[in-house]
Amino acid sequence: MAFDEINDIIGAIKVSPEDPQFYPRVFSLFAKQNKEAMARETSRVFCSEEYDNLSKRLDRSQIQESCSVRNVLRTRRLAISLISDKGEILTDRIPEMIKSLKDCLYSLGPNRQYDAIRQEHILNVLQFLSTSKEAQRLLKAVSKPISHRHADEIIRATLQLPVKEAITDAHARRAVLSSWFCYLRQNVGSCFATAPAIIVHDEQPLQYLKDINEVLSTGRLKRTFGGVEYTAPLSISWGAGDLKKNVLVPIDHEGGASLELWLSPGMIAAFEAIDLIKKDLPLKQKTEIAKSLINDVMHAAEDKQAYLVINAEEIIRRVMLKHLHLTENDLKDYDNRSQGMLQTTILTSPLPSGTTRGKTEACAKFYTWLESAENAFKELADNALLKAWEFTLASFAETKAGFTRWNLYSSLGFQHEEQGGIGFSMYEVIMNKIEQSKIKIKDLQDEYEQMYSQLKYLEARAQRAASEKDLEWYRLDYKTKKYQFDTIEELRDNENEKAQRIANMFNLLTDAYYELFPQYFQEVYDADMHEVAVGQYDDSPAGFRLLFKHGRANTSQWTYIQHPNEFIQALSDFFIATETELLSREEFQGLDRELTEIITAIVTHIKTQEFLETAFYRMAKAHQSRVIKNPLANLDKIEKKPWAYTSGGSMSTLVSCFFGLEDKPFEISRWVENPMELLVFLIDTIKQIPHKLMSDYINKPNKSMLIHSPTHAFLMKPGMSPFKEAWQNDSFTYTWVRDQMVKPIERFLDNIVLDETGQEFIIGKLSELVPENFRYYFRQSFSRLHGDMTPPATKEPYCRYDAKRKRAPISANGCFAA
Repeated sequence: MAFDEINDIIGAIKVSPEDPQFYPRVFSLFAKQNKEAMARETSRVFCSEEYDNLSKRLDRSQIQESCSVRNVLRTRRLAISLISDKGEILTDRIPEMIKSLKDCLYSLGPNRQYDAIRQEHILNVLQFLSTSKEAQRLLKAVSKPISHRHADEIIRATLQLPVKEAITDAHARRAVLSSWFCYLRQNVGSCFATAPAIIVHDEQPLQYLKDINEVLSTGRLKRTFGGVEYTAPLSISWGAGDLKKNVLVPIDHEGGASLELWLSPGMIAAFEAIDLIKKDLPLKQKTEIAKSLINDVMHAAEDKQAYLVINAEEIIRRVMLKHLHLTENDLKDYDNRSQGMLQTTILTSPLPSGTTRGKTEACAKFYTWLESAENAFKELADNALLKAWEFTLASFAETKAGFTRWNLYSSLGFQHEEQGGIGFSMYEVIMNKIEQSKIKIKDLQDEYEQMYSQLKYLEARAQRAASEKDLEWYRLDYKTKKYQFDTIEELRDNENEKAQRIANMFNLLTDAYYELFPQYFQEVYDADMHEVAVGQYDDSPAGFRLLFKHGRANTSQWTYIQHPNEFIQALSDFFIATETELLSREEFQGLDRELTEIITAIVTHIKTQEFLETAFYRMAKAHQSRVIKNPLANLDKIEKKPWAYTSGGSMSTLVSCFFGLEDKPFEISRWVENPMELLVFLIDTIKQIPHKLMSDYINKPNKSMLIHSPTHAFLMKPGMSPFKEAWQNDSFTYTWVRDQMVKPIERFLDNIVLDETGQEFIIGKLSELVPENFRYYFRQSFSRLHGDMTPPATKEPYCRYDAKRKRAPISANGCFAA
């Protein structure tokens, strides 16, 4: 580049090369010029678009990752470009797309280091699609969902379609293709499912396309093996995205938040969705309105603290509450009223004092707005269909062979000695019925014995009859008495048999409900678990939720149980719905009245506060967890509820079920104390695998293997160097790792020479890991460093500082490791 051109660039960006803004401004200039130059080349525009202005706002607001947003926008545009409005795959465009993507595969822009792997994935998909006829066939086979509202909403969110636009086959195929293009990574507590999902999505694309087609056409995924069918319904949730991502916001109590949250495109999109910001306004004006809305709620921060830990969900809620003139208590009152009322004091029916119809309408509007705003925020950085498929697959992680292993079973209390349980209620009614039968049998037995005595008396009189006329009279009287005797005997025997059948009803009903409960209920993965209160720095919880099928096959009509009242209502509906089926069974023929009374007693009992409270105690006992007093008033402290429980799931269970393996995957495990032990264990484990199975990993370095610790699941790539060389070597593993990996790195680090600028940079980074109260002293200990130094020499002042103070915020080794 000529010197004059360099001067022109410096003049255009108005900063010198020494200025920190020089690099980002030069990149912005070139990005703008490149966009104008490529305007007529459609494929190059899609592949080379840098979204520079959008990315700057994302990086400055720090709520959503700019690399994820660029990936979602790019994959959506590519999918729309490759699928025509008629739903045809425009295969003639694929070679052009591949060439354009290769030309601009790696970006040199600020914070673009994470884009490369996403771009490579798009390229791999395009190359596979261009050569695989089966992939093209499966993509063409995708059609719009039939009578499945949730699936329609997921497609609409994936493509950011207007609410009133009807979903077509073309929309469904574009959504599927964009989800295939999109890069999959975990964003809630679903690592046990995300790791296998990445393997399927990235390395087994045909299986992925089959799954997506099945999910959209039937609303569920099915796996059948070992004579058992397992079903996972389409997850109606596609996660919380970055809604719960906490950011630390310094508060300026005169100007509001000092972190520029209002620049976030996601926040602006959320406010546009609920019409707090007009979509046709200029960007600058939109930003000003967003700034005003956000700062208004930041000013309300309690105790005038200097910092506020907050997330996008809280900001959106606070803005809407302020706009609708509501409080959190108003929402609680509305929730209690709208959930109905049990036959107890669990909920109150009347409107709270001061509540008006206007408040009720405002609360209803709040929840409608909240869903729209949150979806608009998430759509920017998440592919809804891809995440919904991931969470659908996650439901396979908790498949159970029998109902007795369900969380629901533990809460119901089927044992007759469990006070407050269903079994206790059934047992009471049955024992009462048996006692009534015993009384009736005793009365009939007394009549039987009296009639028997009368018959014997008539027989004796007949034998001593004085005349034929008297004998005839005795015979007639005997015949009448004998008929009455036989009737009483039959009634007694029938009542005795009925008593025996009633005594067996408890076991028969228990077995019948064991069979029927899984037909009406199912435990499925829930990515939006709000059951347990978590700290500001805790991961977003995830777990499994109970859903009620209503006895219907259509998954779109199944109901997710969110609240205690919904749980009670679902149980009531279940017992009432199954009564007719039980009455038709042979074992309950003739026991109609008894069965109806038992079911009535069960339904009445489960609507009592006693049942719900004791259900939590039974859950605590089953899970050997702490019993929470007054559980109905402390639901946010209880992790294991009858209708929801936090759980990481089991990756081995998921893999077995998803891939149809009758046996669990073979696992090797070991306790490790340090990184060296872990590395040696991994290498030794790979060495034990037959070479024939490892050949694929040698030929395909990106091929993944599943691995998990007690708390996390992830992927390992054995074909990557230098790990590949380690397990292919026959030397003693520990010695090889020490001599070939650890020692060379140590020597390399020890021989690095840092100038004063390099030292200052490292010290500045390390000081960020030190508690704020110690940072000044930490920096002071390094204030007299001069000249070039190696890292060990740079560390010495800190070690002297540590010895002098007898304590340190963190260890020196920890600093440098960090």
